[in-house]
Amino acid sequence: MQYIEGHLMKNLSKWVSKEWYHQRFDGAPYFMHWIGEAEILVHEERKKGLDFSVHYCFLDSGKADWYILQDDMKRVTETVLANLKKDTNYGKKLMKLWKKDEKAFEKMCKELDKKDLSKLNNKEFLEYYDNCFRIILNRGSLSSIIDGFALGSDEIIAGKIKNAFEESSVRNKMRFTEAFSTLTAPIHLSFINDAEVDLLKLALKIKKTKYANLFKKLNAQEINEKLKGTNVDKLISSHQKKYYWTRNNYVDNTILENEYFIEEIKKIFNSKLNINSEIKRLSNTPKENKIKKKKLIKAMKLNKEIISLITISEDFTLWQDERKKFAFLTTHYLSKFIEEISKRTKIPIDSLKYITQREVQMVFDGKLKEKEMLARKQNSVYYWDKKGMEAVVGKEADKVKETILGSKELGQIDDFRGLTASVGKAIGRVKILKSVTEISKVEQGDILVAVMTRPDSIPAMKKASAIVTDEGGITCHAAIVSRELKIPCIIGTKIATKVLKDGQLVEVNANHGWVKIIKTK
Repeated sequence: MQYIEGHLMKNLSKWVSKEWYHQRFDGAPYFMHWIGEAEILVHEERKKGLDFSVHYCFLDSGKADWYILQDDMKRVTETVLANLKKDTNYGKKLMKLWKKDEKAFEKMCKELDKKDLSKLNNKEFLEYYDNCFRIILNRGSLSSIIDGFALGSDEIIAGKIKNAFEESSVRNKMRFTEAFSTLTAPIHLSFINDAEVDLLKLALKIKKTKYANLFKKLNAQEINEKLKGTNVDKLISSHQKKYYWTRNNYVDNTILENEYFIEEIKKIFNSKLNINSEIKRLSNTPKENKIKKKKLIKAMKLNKEIISLITISEDFTLWQDERKKFAFLTTHYLSKFIEEISKRTKIPIDSLKYITQREVQMVFDGKLKEKEMLARKQNSVYYWDKKGMEAVVGKEADKVKETILGSKELGQIDDFRGLTASVGKAIGRVKILKSVTEISKVEQGDILVAVMTRPDSIPAMKKASAIVTDEGGITCHAAIVSRELKIPCIIGTKIATKVLKDGQLVEVNANHGWVKIIKTK
Protein backbone atom coordinates (compact mmCIF):
# COMPACT_ATOMS: atom_id res chain seq x y z
CA MET A 1 0.00 0.00 0.00
CA GLN A 2 1.40 3.35 -1.06
CA TYR A 3 1.80 6.34 1.27
CA ILE A 4 0.28 9.33 -0.60
CA GLU A 5 0.68 12.94 0.53
CA GLY A 6 -2.66 14.79 0.53
CA HIS A 7 -4.63 11.57 0.01
CA LEU A 8 -6.75 11.88 3.18
CA MET A 9 -8.04 15.42 2.62
CA LYS A 10 -8.61 14.75 -1.08
CA ASN A 11 -11.02 11.92 -0.22
CA LEU A 12 -12.57 13.37 2.95
CA SER A 13 -15.86 14.46 1.34
CA LYS A 14 -16.59 10.88 0.23
CA TRP A 15 -17.14 9.76 3.83
CA VAL A 16 -19.21 12.63 5.24
CA SER A 17 -22.52 11.58 6.90
CA LYS A 18 -21.57 7.89 6.84
CA GLU A 19 -22.24 5.57 9.78
CA TRP A 20 -19.24 4.05 11.52
CA TYR A 21 -18.57 1.17 13.88
CA HIS A 22 -16.27 2.34 16.68
CA GLN A 23 -13.58 0.33 18.48
CA ARG A 24 -11.27 1.73 21.18
CA PHE A 25 -8.10 0.10 22.43
CA ASP A 26 -4.46 0.75 23.32
CA GLY A 27 -2.72 1.06 20.00
CA ALA A 28 0.09 2.53 17.92
CA PRO A 29 0.12 2.53 14.09
CA TYR A 30 3.31 0.47 13.80
CA PHE A 31 1.45 -2.48 15.35
CA MET A 32 -1.93 -1.71 13.71
CA HIS A 33 -1.18 -0.77 10.10
CA TRP A 34 -1.30 -4.39 8.99
CA ILE A 35 -5.02 -4.50 9.91
CA GLY A 36 -5.89 -1.54 7.70
CA GLU A 37 -3.91 -2.79 4.71
CA ALA A 38 -4.83 -6.47 5.07
CA GLU A 39 -8.56 -5.84 5.45
CA ILE A 40 -8.73 -3.47 2.46
CA LEU A 41 -6.24 -4.66 -0.17
CA VAL A 42 -4.97 -8.19 0.47
CA HIS A 43 -6.65 -11.26 -1.06
CA GLU A 44 -9.55 -9.37 -2.66
CA GLU A 45 -9.88 -12.18 -5.18
CA ARG A 46 -10.04 -14.81 -2.44
CA LYS A 47 -12.47 -12.86 -0.29
CA LYS A 48 -14.84 -11.99 -3.16
CA GLY A 49 -16.76 -9.09 -1.60
CA LEU A 50 -15.59 -9.78 1.96
CA ASP A 51 -13.02 -6.96 1.98
CA PHE A 52 -13.33 -3.45 3.47
CA SER A 53 -13.06 -0.18 1.55
CA VAL A 54 -11.82 2.29 4.18
CA HIS A 55 -10.49 2.74 7.73
CA TYR A 56 -9.98 5.75 9.95
CA CYS A 57 -7.96 5.64 13.16
CA PHE A 58 -7.64 8.57 15.58
CA LEU A 59 -4.60 8.50 17.88
CA ASP A 60 -4.19 10.23 21.21
CA SER A 61 -1.20 9.33 23.41
CA GLY A 62 -1.37 5.57 22.98
CA LYS A 63 -5.17 5.33 22.74
CA ALA A 64 -6.63 4.35 19.38
CA ASP A 65 -10.17 5.01 18.17
CA TRP A 66 -10.69 2.74 15.18
CA TYR A 67 -13.60 3.22 12.77
CA ILE A 68 -15.07 0.67 10.34
CA LEU A 69 -17.65 1.72 7.75
CA GLN A 70 -21.06 0.26 8.61
CA ASP A 71 -21.79 -0.19 4.87
CA ASP A 72 -18.72 -2.45 4.63
CA MET A 73 -19.91 -4.62 7.53
CA LYS A 74 -23.38 -4.82 6.01
CA ARG A 75 -21.96 -5.93 2.66
CA VAL A 76 -19.75 -8.58 4.28
CA THR A 77 -22.67 -9.88 6.35
CA GLU A 78 -24.97 -10.06 3.32
CA THR A 79 -22.29 -11.86 1.28
CA VAL A 80 -21.69 -14.44 4.04
CA LEU A 81 -25.43 -15.03 4.52
CA ALA A 82 -25.98 -15.46 0.75
CA ASN A 83 -23.16 -18.03 0.55
CA LEU A 84 -24.40 -19.76 3.69
CA LYS A 85 -27.80 -20.32 2.08
CA LYS A 86 -26.09 -22.13 -0.79
CA ASP A 87 -23.76 -24.15 1.45
CA THR A 88 -24.22 -24.68 5.20
CA ASN A 89 -20.51 -25.63 5.47
CA TYR A 90 -19.44 -22.31 3.93
CA GLY A 91 -17.81 -21.07 7.17
CA LYS A 92 -15.55 -24.09 7.59
CA LYS A 93 -14.59 -24.06 3.88
CA LEU A 94 -13.73 -20.36 4.14
CA MET A 95 -11.46 -20.98 7.13
CA LYS A 96 -9.52 -23.64 5.21
CA LEU A 97 -8.50 -21.07 2.56
CA TRP A 98 -6.12 -19.47 5.08
CA LYS A 99 -4.40 -22.64 6.35
CA LYS A 100 -1.36 -22.12 4.09
CA ASP A 101 -0.98 -18.56 5.36
CA GLU A 102 -1.19 -19.76 8.98
CA LYS A 103 1.62 -22.26 8.34
CA ALA A 104 3.72 -19.62 6.56
CA PHE A 105 3.36 -17.32 9.57
CA GLU A 106 4.36 -20.08 11.99
CA LYS A 107 7.43 -20.82 9.84
CA MET A 108 8.33 -17.10 9.82
CA CYS A 109 8.10 -16.93 13.63
CA LYS A 110 10.45 -19.88 14.08
CA GLU A 111 12.91 -18.36 11.61
CA LEU A 112 12.81 -14.96 13.32
CA ASP A 113 13.50 -16.58 16.70
CA LYS A 114 16.89 -17.62 15.33
CA LYS A 115 17.57 -14.69 12.99
CA ASP A 116 20.25 -12.13 13.85
CA LEU A 117 18.94 -8.98 12.14
CA SER A 118 22.06 -7.00 13.04
CA LYS A 119 24.10 -9.01 10.52
CA LEU A 120 22.04 -7.73 7.57
CA ASN A 121 22.99 -4.55 5.76
CA ASN A 122 20.26 -1.93 5.30
CA LYS A 123 19.17 -3.20 1.89
CA GLU A 124 19.02 -6.82 3.07
CA PHE A 125 17.23 -5.77 6.25
CA LEU A 126 14.51 -3.84 4.36
CA GLU A 127 14.01 -6.68 1.87
CA TYR A 128 13.70 -9.24 4.66
CA TYR A 129 11.34 -6.94 6.57
CA ASP A 130 9.10 -6.51 3.50
CA ASN A 131 8.98 -10.27 2.98
CA CYS A 132 7.98 -10.92 6.60
CA PHE A 133 5.40 -8.16 6.48
CA ARG A 134 3.87 -9.70 3.35
CA ILE A 135 3.44 -12.98 5.28
CA ILE A 136 1.75 -11.07 8.12
CA LEU A 137 -0.59 -9.33 5.66
CA ASN A 138 -1.57 -12.62 4.03
CA ARG A 139 -2.23 -14.23 7.41
CA GLY A 140 -4.21 -11.22 8.62
CA SER A 141 -6.30 -10.63 5.49
CA LEU A 142 -9.12 -12.75 6.94
CA SER A 143 -9.78 -10.01 9.52
CA SER A 144 -12.37 -8.18 7.40
CA ILE A 145 -14.44 -11.39 7.18
CA ILE A 146 -14.34 -11.97 10.93
CA ASP A 147 -15.02 -8.37 11.89
CA GLY A 148 -17.51 -7.73 9.11
CA PHE A 149 -19.73 -10.71 9.88
CA ALA A 150 -19.24 -10.91 13.64
CA LEU A 151 -20.06 -7.22 14.14
CA GLY A 152 -22.65 -6.90 11.38
CA SER A 153 -24.82 -9.99 11.89
CA ASP A 154 -25.85 -9.67 15.54
CA GLU A 155 -29.23 -8.03 15.00
CA ILE A 156 -30.08 -10.46 12.21
CA ILE A 157 -29.20 -13.54 14.27
CA ALA A 158 -30.91 -12.12 17.39
CA GLY A 159 -34.04 -11.28 15.39
CA LYS A 160 -34.36 -14.77 13.90
CA ILE A 161 -33.77 -16.45 17.27
CA LYS A 162 -36.30 -14.09 18.90
CA ASN A 163 -38.99 -14.99 16.36
CA ALA A 164 -38.36 -18.70 16.84
CA PHE A 165 -38.35 -18.24 20.63
CA GLU A 166 -41.73 -16.46 20.62
CA GLU A 167 -43.27 -19.29 18.59
CA SER A 168 -41.90 -22.06 20.81
CA SER A 169 -43.08 -23.50 24.13
CA VAL A 170 -39.69 -22.62 25.62
CA ARG A 171 -40.90 -19.03 26.14
CA ASN A 172 -42.91 -20.30 29.11
CA LYS A 173 -39.82 -21.72 30.81
CA MET A 174 -37.10 -19.07 30.34
CA ARG A 175 -36.46 -15.51 29.23
CA PHE A 176 -35.33 -14.75 25.69
CA THR A 177 -32.04 -13.32 26.95
CA GLU A 178 -31.23 -16.67 28.62
CA ALA A 179 -32.11 -18.59 25.46
CA PHE A 180 -30.09 -16.22 23.29
CA SER A 181 -27.08 -16.42 25.61
CA THR A 182 -27.24 -20.24 25.57
CA LEU A 183 -27.54 -20.50 21.79
CA THR A 184 -24.64 -18.13 21.12
CA ALA A 185 -22.26 -19.40 23.83
CA PRO A 186 -18.79 -20.51 22.56
CA ILE A 187 -18.06 -24.22 22.28
CA HIS A 188 -14.27 -23.89 22.17
CA LEU A 189 -11.89 -22.90 24.94
CA SER A 190 -10.33 -19.48 24.27
CA PHE A 191 -6.52 -19.20 24.17
CA ILE A 192 -6.67 -17.14 27.38
CA ASN A 193 -8.50 -19.96 29.16
CA ASP A 194 -6.15 -22.50 27.58
CA ALA A 195 -3.31 -20.57 29.22
CA GLU A 196 -5.15 -20.44 32.55
CA VAL A 197 -5.91 -24.17 32.54
CA ASP A 198 -2.25 -24.94 31.76
CA LEU A 199 -1.14 -22.62 34.59
CA LEU A 200 -3.50 -24.37 37.03
CA LYS A 201 -2.14 -27.76 35.93
CA LEU A 202 1.38 -26.44 36.45
CA ALA A 203 0.44 -25.21 39.93
CA LEU A 204 -1.00 -28.63 40.72
CA LYS A 205 2.26 -30.33 39.72
CA ILE A 206 4.33 -27.90 41.81
CA LYS A 207 2.02 -28.38 44.79
CA LYS A 208 3.04 -32.04 44.89
CA THR A 209 6.77 -31.25 45.01
CA LYS A 210 9.07 -30.34 47.92
CA TYR A 211 9.33 -26.81 46.47
CA ALA A 212 5.66 -25.94 47.13
CA ASN A 213 6.48 -24.24 50.46
CA LEU A 214 8.78 -21.75 48.71
CA PHE A 215 5.70 -20.20 47.08
CA LYS A 216 4.26 -19.39 50.51
CA LYS A 217 7.41 -17.98 52.12
CA LEU A 218 9.41 -16.15 49.42
CA ASN A 219 8.80 -13.52 46.75
CA ALA A 220 8.85 -14.38 43.03
CA GLN A 221 12.47 -13.29 42.50
CA GLU A 222 13.72 -15.36 45.44
CA ILE A 223 11.72 -18.39 44.31
CA ASN A 224 13.13 -18.08 40.80
CA GLU A 225 16.69 -18.14 42.18
CA LYS A 226 16.01 -21.13 44.43
CA LEU A 227 14.46 -23.13 41.59
CA LYS A 228 17.35 -22.68 39.12
CA GLY A 229 18.31 -26.03 37.57
CA THR A 230 15.43 -28.00 39.11
CA ASN A 231 12.67 -29.90 37.32
CA VAL A 232 10.19 -27.29 38.53
CA ASP A 233 12.30 -24.59 36.86
CA LYS A 234 12.10 -26.55 33.61
CA LEU A 235 8.31 -26.84 33.92
CA ILE A 236 7.91 -23.09 34.50
CA SER A 237 10.31 -22.26 31.66
CA SER A 238 8.35 -24.52 29.32
CA HIS A 239 5.13 -22.72 30.27
CA GLN A 240 6.84 -19.34 29.79
CA LYS A 241 7.96 -20.23 26.26
CA LYS A 242 4.40 -21.17 25.38
CA TYR A 243 2.60 -18.14 26.85
CA TYR A 244 5.11 -15.27 27.13
CA TRP A 245 3.06 -13.17 24.63
CA THR A 246 -0.39 -13.26 26.29
CA ARG A 247 -0.26 -9.71 27.71
CA ASN A 248 0.66 -8.04 24.42
CA ASN A 249 -1.54 -5.46 22.72
CA TYR A 250 -1.35 -3.05 19.77
CA VAL A 251 1.04 -0.65 21.50
CA ASP A 252 3.28 -2.73 23.78
CA ASN A 253 5.27 -5.91 23.44
CA THR A 254 5.37 -7.40 26.94
CA ILE A 255 7.50 -10.52 27.31
CA LEU A 256 6.31 -12.37 30.40
CA GLU A 257 9.28 -13.93 32.23
CA ASN A 258 9.38 -16.87 34.66
CA GLU A 259 8.91 -14.54 37.63
CA TYR A 260 5.54 -13.38 36.29
CA PHE A 261 4.23 -16.95 36.18
CA ILE A 262 5.74 -17.71 39.60
CA GLU A 263 3.80 -14.73 40.97
CA GLU A 264 0.60 -16.04 39.37
CA ILE A 265 1.16 -19.47 40.94
CA LYS A 266 1.71 -17.77 44.32
CA LYS A 267 -1.69 -16.11 43.91
CA ILE A 268 -3.30 -19.47 43.15
CA PHE A 269 -1.79 -21.01 46.29
CA ASN A 270 -2.72 -18.04 48.48
CA SER A 271 -6.32 -18.01 47.20
CA LYS A 272 -6.99 -21.48 48.62
CA LEU A 273 -8.62 -22.31 45.31
CA ASN A 274 -9.62 -25.92 44.70
CA ILE A 275 -7.30 -26.30 41.71
CA ASN A 276 -8.77 -29.58 40.45
CA SER A 277 -12.30 -28.18 40.54
CA GLU A 278 -11.28 -25.01 38.70
CA ILE A 279 -9.48 -26.99 35.98
CA LYS A 280 -12.57 -29.13 35.57
CA ARG A 281 -14.89 -26.09 35.49
CA LEU A 282 -12.88 -24.23 32.85
CA SER A 283 -12.20 -27.31 30.71
CA ASN A 284 -15.81 -28.51 30.80
CA THR A 285 -17.49 -25.15 30.09
CA PRO A 286 -17.34 -25.50 26.26
CA LYS A 287 -18.70 -29.07 26.46
CA GLU A 288 -21.50 -27.97 28.79
CA ASN A 289 -22.31 -25.07 26.46
CA LYS A 290 -22.54 -27.51 23.55
CA ILE A 291 -24.88 -29.86 25.44
CA LYS A 292 -27.17 -27.03 26.63
CA LYS A 293 -27.22 -25.57 23.13
CA LYS A 294 -28.13 -28.90 21.53
CA LYS A 295 -31.01 -29.44 23.96
CA LEU A 296 -32.36 -25.93 23.42
CA ILE A 297 -32.13 -26.20 19.62
CA LYS A 298 -34.22 -29.35 19.85
CA ALA A 299 -36.70 -27.85 22.33
CA MET A 300 -37.18 -24.73 20.18
CA LYS A 301 -37.39 -26.81 16.99
CA LEU A 302 -35.06 -24.42 15.20
CA ASN A 303 -34.94 -24.58 11.41
CA LYS A 304 -31.84 -25.26 9.30
CA GLU A 305 -31.29 -21.58 8.55
CA ILE A 306 -31.00 -20.61 12.23
CA ILE A 307 -28.89 -23.67 13.03
CA SER A 308 -26.48 -22.76 10.21
CA LEU A 309 -26.24 -19.19 11.59
CA ILE A 310 -25.45 -20.54 15.06
CA THR A 311 -22.86 -22.92 13.59
CA ILE A 312 -21.05 -20.24 11.56
CA SER A 313 -21.00 -18.00 14.66
CA GLU A 314 -19.28 -20.85 16.53
CA ASP A 315 -16.77 -21.26 13.70
CA PHE A 316 -16.06 -17.55 13.56
CA THR A 317 -15.70 -17.35 17.35
CA LEU A 318 -12.88 -19.91 17.10
CA TRP A 319 -11.41 -18.12 14.06
CA GLN A 320 -11.55 -14.80 15.88
CA ASP A 321 -9.76 -16.25 18.89
CA GLU A 322 -7.01 -17.61 16.63
CA ARG A 323 -6.77 -14.17 14.99
CA LYS A 324 -6.28 -12.52 18.42
CA LYS A 325 -3.44 -14.92 19.18
CA PHE A 326 -1.89 -14.12 15.79
CA ALA A 327 -2.22 -10.36 16.50
CA PHE A 328 -0.40 -10.70 19.84
CA LEU A 329 2.38 -12.73 18.25
CA THR A 330 2.60 -10.20 15.41
CA THR A 331 3.25 -7.47 17.98
CA HIS A 332 6.09 -9.59 19.39
CA TYR A 333 7.77 -10.28 16.05
CA LEU A 334 7.30 -6.77 14.64
CA SER A 335 9.02 -5.57 17.82
CA LYS A 336 12.18 -7.36 16.73
CA PHE A 337 12.25 -5.19 13.62
CA ILE A 338 11.44 -1.92 15.37
CA GLU A 339 14.27 -2.55 17.86
CA GLU A 340 16.68 -2.96 14.95
CA ILE A 341 15.32 0.13 13.17
CA SER A 342 15.86 2.10 16.38
CA LYS A 343 19.49 0.94 16.63
CA ARG A 344 20.20 1.88 13.02
CA THR A 345 18.45 5.27 12.99
CA LYS A 346 19.06 6.32 16.65
CA ILE A 347 15.33 7.14 16.97
CA PRO A 348 13.65 5.86 20.20
CA ILE A 349 11.26 2.92 19.85
CA ASP A 350 8.40 4.88 21.46
CA SER A 351 8.65 7.43 18.63
CA LEU A 352 8.98 4.81 15.88
CA LYS A 353 5.71 3.22 17.01
CA TYR A 354 3.96 6.08 15.19
CA ILE A 355 5.22 5.17 11.73
CA THR A 356 3.69 2.51 9.49
CA GLN A 357 5.46 -0.31 7.68
CA ARG A 358 5.12 1.69 4.45
CA GLU A 359 7.21 4.51 5.91
CA VAL A 360 10.26 2.59 7.11
CA GLN A 361 12.22 3.49 3.97
CA MET A 362 11.32 7.16 4.56
CA VAL A 363 12.80 6.90 8.06
CA PHE A 364 16.03 5.40 6.71
CA ASP A 365 16.20 8.12 4.05
CA GLY A 366 15.69 10.84 6.67
CA LYS A 367 12.43 12.02 5.05
CA LEU A 368 10.30 11.23 8.13
CA LYS A 369 11.65 12.93 11.25
CA GLU A 370 11.10 12.10 14.92
CA LYS A 371 9.35 15.48 15.37
CA GLU A 372 6.56 14.27 13.06
CA MET A 373 6.30 10.97 14.95
CA LEU A 374 5.88 12.78 18.29
CA ALA A 375 3.19 15.02 16.77
CA ARG A 376 1.36 11.90 15.58
CA LYS A 377 1.50 10.43 19.07
CA GLN A 378 -0.24 13.48 20.59
CA ASN A 379 -3.03 13.98 18.06
CA SER A 380 -3.33 12.36 14.64
CA VAL A 381 -5.57 10.51 12.25
CA TYR A 382 -4.55 7.64 9.95
CA TYR A 383 -6.49 6.84 6.81
CA TRP A 384 -6.52 3.77 4.54
CA ASP A 385 -8.46 3.12 1.33
CA LYS A 386 -8.05 1.12 -1.89
CA LYS A 387 -5.54 3.58 -3.37
CA GLY A 388 -3.26 4.25 -0.42
CA MET A 389 -2.85 5.65 3.09
CA GLU A 390 -1.80 8.80 4.90
CA ALA A 391 -1.47 10.31 8.39
CA VAL A 392 -2.21 13.93 9.37
CA VAL A 393 -1.70 15.72 12.69
CA GLY A 394 -2.83 18.66 14.82
CA LYS A 395 -5.52 21.02 13.51
CA GLU A 396 -5.83 19.02 10.31
CA ALA A 397 -6.60 15.90 12.38
CA ASP A 398 -9.19 17.86 14.40
CA LYS A 399 -10.89 18.94 11.17
CA VAL A 400 -11.06 15.33 9.95
CA LYS A 401 -12.55 14.17 13.25
CA GLU A 402 -15.20 16.88 13.23
CA THR A 403 -16.07 16.22 9.57
CA ILE A 404 -16.30 12.44 9.90
CA LEU A 405 -17.75 12.04 13.39
CA GLY A 406 -19.45 15.37 14.12
CA SER A 407 -20.77 15.89 17.64
CA LYS A 408 -23.76 14.24 19.25
CA GLU A 409 -25.57 15.43 22.36
CA LEU A 410 -27.06 12.58 24.38
CA GLY A 411 -28.94 14.77 26.85
CA GLN A 412 -30.03 13.42 30.22
CA ILE A 413 -30.28 9.65 29.99
CA ASP A 414 -31.04 7.53 33.06
CA ASP A 415 -31.27 4.10 31.45
CA PHE A 416 -30.42 2.42 28.17
CA ARG A 417 -30.39 -0.98 26.52
CA GLY A 418 -28.05 -3.34 24.73
CA LEU A 419 -27.67 -6.96 23.72
CA THR A 420 -27.36 -9.56 26.47
CA ALA A 421 -24.16 -11.59 26.18
CA SER A 422 -24.33 -13.22 29.62
CA VAL A 423 -27.39 -13.22 31.90
CA GLY A 424 -27.60 -12.03 35.50
CA LYS A 425 -28.01 -8.91 37.61
CA ALA A 426 -25.54 -6.68 39.47
CA ILE A 427 -25.41 -3.34 41.26
CA GLY A 428 -22.10 -1.52 41.57
CA ARG A 429 -19.97 1.55 40.96
CA VAL A 430 -19.05 2.44 37.38
CA LYS A 431 -15.41 2.24 36.35
CA ILE A 432 -14.86 3.35 32.74
CA LEU A 433 -11.85 1.62 31.23
CA LYS A 434 -10.33 3.77 28.46
CA SER A 435 -6.97 2.03 28.40
CA VAL A 436 -5.24 -1.07 29.74
CA THR A 437 -3.15 1.32 31.83
CA GLU A 438 -6.29 1.99 33.91
CA ILE A 439 -7.15 -1.59 34.90
CA SER A 440 -5.87 -1.04 38.46
CA LYS A 441 -8.74 1.37 39.18
CA VAL A 442 -11.28 -1.46 38.85
CA GLU A 443 -12.04 -2.90 42.30
CA GLN A 444 -13.94 -5.98 43.38
CA GLY A 445 -17.64 -5.60 42.59
CA ASP A 446 -17.33 -2.62 40.23
CA ILE A 447 -19.24 -2.37 36.96
CA LEU A 448 -16.64 -2.37 34.20
CA VAL A 449 -17.67 -0.06 31.34
CA ALA A 450 -15.69 0.22 28.09
CA VAL A 451 -16.06 0.86 24.39
CA MET A 452 -14.96 -2.76 24.06
CA THR A 453 -12.76 -5.19 26.00
CA ARG A 454 -9.62 -7.03 24.95
CA PRO A 455 -7.54 -9.85 26.44
CA ASP A 456 -5.26 -7.40 28.25
CA SER A 457 -8.24 -6.18 30.31
CA ILE A 458 -9.02 -9.63 31.78
CA PRO A 459 -7.49 -8.87 35.23
CA ALA A 460 -10.06 -6.06 35.60
CA MET A 461 -12.89 -8.20 34.20
CA LYS A 462 -12.25 -10.83 36.85
CA LYS A 463 -12.91 -8.24 39.58
CA ALA A 464 -16.04 -6.79 37.98
CA SER A 465 -19.56 -7.77 39.01
CA ALA A 466 -20.80 -6.92 35.49
CA ILE A 467 -19.53 -5.69 32.13
CA VAL A 468 -21.15 -3.11 29.83
CA THR A 469 -19.74 -2.10 26.43
CA ASP A 470 -20.54 0.40 23.66
CA GLU A 471 -19.71 -2.02 20.89
CA GLY A 472 -19.21 -5.74 20.39
CA GLY A 473 -21.06 -8.68 18.92
CA ILE A 474 -22.07 -12.12 20.13
CA THR A 475 -18.57 -13.41 19.32
CA CYS A 476 -16.73 -10.44 20.85
CA HIS A 477 -14.21 -10.69 23.66
CA ALA A 478 -16.54 -9.31 26.37
CA ALA A 479 -19.27 -11.77 25.41
CA ILE A 480 -16.96 -14.78 25.53
CA VAL A 481 -15.13 -13.90 28.74
CA SER A 482 -18.27 -12.84 30.66
CA ARG A 483 -19.80 -16.24 29.96
CA GLU A 484 -16.62 -17.97 31.09
CA LEU A 485 -16.60 -15.87 34.28
CA LYS A 486 -20.38 -16.27 34.67
CA ILE A 487 -21.03 -12.56 35.24
CA PRO A 488 -23.72 -10.34 33.66
CA CYS A 489 -22.71 -8.62 30.43
CA ILE A 490 -24.51 -6.24 28.10
CA ILE A 491 -22.83 -5.38 24.80
CA GLY A 492 -23.56 -3.05 21.88
CA THR A 493 -25.20 -0.25 23.91
CA LYS A 494 -23.46 2.35 21.66
CA ILE A 495 -23.60 5.00 24.43
CA ALA A 496 -22.45 3.46 27.76
CA THR A 497 -19.09 5.26 27.95
CA LYS A 498 -20.73 8.55 26.95
CA VAL A 499 -23.67 8.39 29.39
CA LEU A 500 -22.03 6.87 32.46
CA LYS A 501 -19.40 8.43 34.70
CA ASP A 502 -16.83 6.94 37.08
CA GLY A 503 -18.26 6.36 40.54
CA GLN A 504 -21.94 6.33 39.55
CA LEU A 505 -24.07 3.63 41.14
CA VAL A 506 -25.82 1.60 38.45
CA GLU A 507 -27.91 -1.51 38.12
CA VAL A 508 -27.13 -3.91 35.30
CA ASN A 509 -29.98 -6.27 34.46
CA ALA A 510 -28.66 -8.54 31.75
CA ASN A 511 -31.75 -10.75 32.11
CA HIS A 512 -33.67 -7.98 30.35
CA GLY A 513 -30.76 -6.20 28.64
CA TRP A 514 -30.86 -2.81 30.39
CA VAL A 515 -28.62 -0.56 32.49
CA LYS A 516 -30.08 1.98 34.91
CA ILE A 517 -28.43 4.79 36.86
CA ILE A 518 -29.47 4.66 40.52
CA LYS A 519 -30.18 8.16 41.74
CA THR A 520 -28.43 8.98 45.02
CA LYS A 521 -28.97 11.97 47.30
